[in-house]
Amino acid sequence: MVIPMMGMVVEMVACSREFALSKNGEADFLKEFFLASPVSLPDVKGVKAITYHLEVKDGKELVFPENDNQVVRPDGKGGLYVTVRPAVAAGNVAFPYAGSDAAAREAMKPTRYLQSDDPAIIELARKAVGDAGDAAEAARRIESFVHEYIKAKDLSVGYASAAEVAQSRQGDCSEHAVLTAALCRAVGIPAQVVMGYVYCPQFMDQQDFFGGHAWVQVYIGDRWVGLDATRAPGGYTAGHIAQAAGSGNPEDFFALLSIMGRFRITGIEVGN
Repeated sequence: MVIPMMGMVVEMVACSREFALSKNGEADFLKEFFLASPVSLPDVKGVKAITYHLEVKDGKELVFPENDNQVVRPDGKGGLYVTVRPAVAAGNVAFPYAGSDAAAREAMKPTRYLQSDDPAIIELARKAVGDAGDAAEAARRIESFVHEYIKAKDLSVGYASAAEVAQSRQGDCSEHAVLTAALCRAVGIPAQVVMGYVYCPQFMDQQDFFGGHAWVQVYIGDRWVGLDATRAPGGYTAGHIAQAAGSGNPEDFFALLSIMGRFRITGIEVGN
């Protein structure tokens, strides 16, 4: 199978188990997930809004979604200005959700990767939420719970489902995201897994860049609000740029990879 990925062409080839498990050669593939930041953002958690200029490299128009946290406008050259202003969760909102919003109701259902009806997931969700009095408090508790629950924070897991993460307690941002979303759905808080990019001050030998990332958005009151258990507490910030939201399927992850090599971030404006 040949697929476009991060501005490159990646070929997937069937091979023997022995070859698949053999020692890898050195590669800088991980660095292809990094987009250089034109400026340093030392206090990104304290920033209320950031506007990013995404400039295309291949001449084709970029498409990024708008949501309650993100406004998008074209730059007239195929690129975009994306303004991220994190929405604040309304207080005193009861859960489970009983409203009529179609997207929210869809985001309460169990799926292949968000097994919110799994007994182990339900038990963890109840433990995480405890005596939370409203949906916002329950969601924040789940965010912090998942951050502490996943003990082995590494890149060794390819892409696990929420039920698998509940057993292994291991993984990177995608594992944090699917478990967070499943626990939220298990207690009746609509949740979607978001794929996008997040600002990183440093990782390995890289500084000031945006990396491919996964987090969660939950529907509370009348808006979608971000959660990021990987960076809890209060992990979701204006340093997150959303590319897609859904039910945590790996296809969403590959959709993210398919455009990473098509643009660069050429401007950042911090606002209030």
